[in-house]
Amino acid sequence: MALINTIRKHSGLAVGLVAGSLCLFFVGGDLLRVIASSSNRPTDVGEIAGQKIALQTYQAQLEQLRKQLPPNAGLPDAFVRDRAWEQLIAQTSLQKEYAALGLVVSEDELIDMVQGDHIHPMVRASFQNPETKQFDKQRLVTFLQNLAQMPAAQQAAWRDFETGLAEARSGEKFTQLMQHSAFVTAMEAQAQHAAANNTRSVQCLYIPYYSCADEEGTVTDAMLLQYLKAHKNDYQVKESRRVQYLAFPVKPTAEDQQALLQTLQTLKKAFAQAQDARAFAQRNTDGLPARAWLQLTVQQLPQVLALPKASLKKGSVVGPIQEGDVHKLYRVVGLPTKANERYTIAVIEKHLVPGDQACDQAFRKADYCASTVQDANQLATYADQQGLRVRSERAYVNDAQIGGLPQARELVRWLYNEAKVGQVSPVFELGSAYVVAIMTEHFPAGTASLAQVRNEVAFKVSNDRKAKAIMARLQQSAGTTLEEMAAQYGKETRLLTVQELCFDDDTLDSAGMARRVVGTAFALQPGEQATVADDNGVLVVTSAADKAVPLEDAVAHRQRLQQTAKYLLADSIFQAFDDLAQVKDNRYRVY
Repeated sequence: MALINTIRKHSGLAVGLVAGSLCLFFVGGDLLRVIASSSNRPTDVGEIAGQKIALQTYQAQLEQLRKQLPPNAGLPDAFVRDRAWEQLIAQTSLQKEYAALGLVVSEDELIDMVQGDHIHPMVRASFQNPETKQFDKQRLVTFLQNLAQMPAAQQAAWRDFETGLAEARSGEKFTQLMQHSAFVTAMEAQAQHAAANNTRSVQCLYIPYYSCADEEGTVTDAMLLQYLKAHKNDYQVKESRRVQYLAFPVKPTAEDQQALLQTLQTLKKAFAQAQDARAFAQRNTDGLPARAWLQLTVQQLPQVLALPKASLKKGSVVGPIQEGDVHKLYRVVGLPTKANERYTIAVIEKHLVPGDQACDQAFRKADYCASTVQDANQLATYADQQGLRVRSERAYVNDAQIGGLPQARELVRWLYNEAKVGQVSPVFELGSAYVVAIMTEHFPAGTASLAQVRNEVAFKVSNDRKAKAIMARLQQSAGTTLEEMAAQYGKETRLLTVQELCFDDDTLDSAGMARRVVGTAFALQPGEQATVADDNGVLVVTSAADKAVPLEDAVAHRQRLQQTAKYLLADSIFQAFDDLAQVKDNRYRVY
């Protein structure tokens, strides 16, 4: 991810998350727990701008971010780990630049952002009056006056918050400084307007590649390799590994189903007798607590309640009802009245989960597979015998899921830390299945191998050969007009007329993507003709006169372009920092 996203979103997000967690100051809590690194782990997790990033440094950044998250944020671990890593990239890459440019946030400026005349929006959001939802400066002042008497953890969290504000402000200053270097001249503005609005009428003779016989597009490996070498910058890939795997799903047994129904019957009686139906439902549901308490109109009632709604009574419990893989109990807490036209319903969801017997059966099958299969061929044979399907996927170093395996981080770590091509994995417990895998290929970073991109390269080389054959036949034609050339060339040709073609267009009706044709059409003088090989065929294009659209407000147009240039310049500058940082991400050794 580009650093612009880190600066604009994640650094700002870090400040926002800290601000959002300031409410924890009023209820206490240990906010300074740091994950201790074990002695057998690597000492670093990567390199940023030539600086090694220690495991302890990354863990501290990760823990700090986790502390700032709301308790029930529910963000995936992989997402949080990536955000912490991006924050380190931003800090490591940009702090040197800030220092060299003299971009600092003074103590007076920070005080002004926290408690002066220009209080930061994050501070305002953290100290609102609970009734008016407006910023309450007195609450802020009271908090700051009492900060020295608060627990050390809360004081440390406030210092982290102030540090985040200063870092975010430095980023804002740097972005603003760079944006002031963006400039659009009057000639550039006029040229952009012309490209987007001026039109040209063109006529084309279109000969699609599929009109050629297959033998005219025959290619050899030598041709493909030569093309790949000449266009290697278009085929750069990240390191990845190919894995084949068998998943042994853990499915609930009939005994599991019966046990769940018995649990539901017991729960139903307790649900009917509960004094606080809402608290009881939220405490016992397997679903989200927010779904345990519903206010529904008659049209929104679940079907099981809608059908007998006339007989629904306050306090009655309906269920258990099976809805897909979920079993539900509904308790009617409130009926519609003149003042309230909604039903109040408490809901308990229970999921059918496999018991120990089901897990044991699936594990024994997976363990037998892992201990007997020795290569990919044997894995395929075993799968056929068991009526299973071998799946093949490509895995990248930071993937958290592989194909249909949503919780596959341990498998990915095995692929990058221990596995060798042809090696069979141990049994992994991933979600609701046990998995046995084999690493079948290793694709290093750099230019893709021909095997990886054969189909794409073969398609392009074949079209190049067909283009040469088409152009050779056109040169033999005695016709000078497009109509004469079409008649002499034969079938499969099409005559196209475009009345208002813009330079910014990249497609032609019937011919598809045709960027080279559009560019050529605008380079021709009226009446000139040119032959162009484009994405889907060869086109002979004849250009006519332009239709110019005057620029009515050149000043306003230039200002709009300059605003866009400022935004795009920031993107490109931070992307350049991202590239120059030459990040080496080795977190897979640990996470």
